[in-house]
Amino acid sequence: MNITMVMVLYKQKPEESKTYRTLKQHLFSQIQFPEGKIELILYDNSPEKQGFTPPVIEGLHISYIHDERNLGIATAYNYAYSIAKSNGSEWLLLLDHDTELTADYINRVLHLAEVPEEAAAVVPKINSDHAMISPVYSDTLRPLIGEKPQTGIQEKPVMAINSGSLIKVSFLTELNGFNQEFALDYLDHWLFFEIYHKGYKVLLLDTELEHELSVMDYDRVSLNRYKSILDSETNFYRNYKKDLFSSYRTQLVKRFLKQILLVKNKKIATYTLKKIFSL
Repeated sequence: MNITMVMVLYKQKPEESKTYRTLKQHLFSQIQFPEGKIELILYDNSPEKQGFTPPVIEGLHISYIHDERNLGIATAYNYAYSIAKSNGSEWLLLLDHDTELTADYINRVLHLAEVPEEAAAVVPKINSDHAMISPVYSDTLRPLIGEKPQTGIQEKPVMAINSGSLIKVSFLTELNGFNQEFALDYLDHWLFFEIYHKGYKVLLLDTELEHELSVMDYDRVSLNRYKSILDSETNFYRNYKKDLFSSYRTQLVKRFLKQILLVKNKKIATYTLKKIFSL
């Protein structure tokens, strides 16, 4: 099996990344790789190129790409997708910098059993602080509350985080790659929406990974960063996940009221209000 993997970095050395350290521990140490081409791309969006020399490992080709433009993860993923197509990969594995990979997960990826034709993505169970955060059912705005998906083919639509997800390259070709409308935020929401929108499904593996869940901290997030997140969020619910748009707009009003009361930077609340009236 041919597989391409991409890990995206930003202002962090590979050796400082939890993902890279666990790749080194569980992937680089493989005594014998399965037949086929295995490619690992480290895509670095940092302003400065790092003095990193990819290790030479038989059966595994590792490359380091520096892109000072920092155009987000969609650009990085599309670069990896182009490499995956050119080397005949059947699957593209998406990784961020802070996922703790395990030997069991790496073994399942390298020796992926026969996957049903209807599965466009294969994902692990992702936990944060001992609670399952991915995949989740995508028919609600509060997916972390309530029933969680079980191992196997997911008939009911789910959404999974990017990191740890194996995406079928032929499916990405149907999409013409990753959507640049979601350069950084909500790309995973869009991707898994498209999987079910086009009649495919997701296969959930019986293996678990730990991941640091990012939570919005209004005391630390810049106004520009908040604008980017909110623009992507509203785009997704207005133009893609339309069945939840009405509920989303109501939720946005509640968010605005909380921001007025609790968030020091009132420009954040002001931007939320502007977005509400634009919907």
